[in-house]
Amino acid sequence: MKITLSKATQEDKNTIQNLARFYVYEMSRYCGFLPNWEVPSNGLFECIDFSSYCEKPDRHAFLIKVDEELAGFVLINKVGSTSDVDWNVGEFFIVSKFQGKGIGRHVAEQVFNQFPGVWETSQIPENTAAIQFWDRVVSRYSHGQFEKGLKTVLEPKPHPMIILKFTSQGSPNIQSRENVYKVVVDYVPNEADNAVVREGIIAFNESILGERDKAFSIFLKNDSGKVFGGIQAFLGTESIYIDVLWVEGNLKKQGYGTKLLDVAEREAIINGCVFSLVDTWDFQAEEFYLKNGYERIGEMKNYWLGHSKIFLRKKLR
Repeated sequence: MKITLSKATQEDKNTIQNLARFYVYEMSRYCGFLPNWEVPSNGLFECIDFSSYCEKPDRHAFLIKVDEELAGFVLINKVGSTSDVDWNVGEFFIVSKFQGKGIGRHVAEQVFNQFPGVWETSQIPENTAAIQFWDRVVSRYSHGQFEKGLKTVLEPKPHPMIILKFTSQGSPNIQSRENVYKVVVDYVPNEADNAVVREGIIAFNESILGERDKAFSIFLKNDSGKVFGGIQAFLGTESIYIDVLWVEGNLKKQGYGTKLLDVAEREAIINGCVFSLVDTWDFQAEEFYLKNGYERIGEMKNYWLGHSKIFLRKKLR
């Protein structure tokens, strides 16, 4: 994919405003039950006038294209929650067909590099997808060095927003050939260093597979809320991956494992998954998964301490 970011001109105002209808529609998925977010009676979503981003010197508008196809916009201003803020992401939109492919992260980093200084991003608290996106992007870009909080924004009228604040040093300089790199063993690594490595491989994977899978959990609880079992899983674009499935010993062989698995598979189908994937040890639960419709698709013999790892898959629909 060729991702380009071009400065919008006054001739692009109508294009941005047309895209803004879909921007509002996209946000209505999360904010549609808030006051003044009702579906318009004529069926056309409206958006505030963004023309100032193409006209005022302290604001900038950019159009996003993927392989020369229009893919969204970025609008930035200098309206921060504190006086030291240099730049703020006013509006950010990626067209649905291009979401989940790492394009948004790539574009955001381009903008941050182009405008060094103190930055803020802000999200409506109900817009959970945007919150998750900016958490990932800002954490990766700032190497975990950012502030996050719920603040009251005064314009256009007082309203709460989730705000992330961090600093951009601008485009990274080309490293000198005299630089010396050394390998360091660290048994007590700090979270920022770990984040650089973790987010680096995640970004590489996302460039090929799309944005990372969404984690979720399912629990087996009694009336007082105590946990006696559960599943930890990841939802991808095509498959659900069952990472952990456990039921307390006294409740085994009573059907609770199957009930947990059924719920996980239903969630996967609702989210558009076609397959369920799981791996287990040769001493664990292969027979359980086989009885629940899974097929063995691979085995790694003597994977650890003489035990084998078994891989299974189930077609959900």
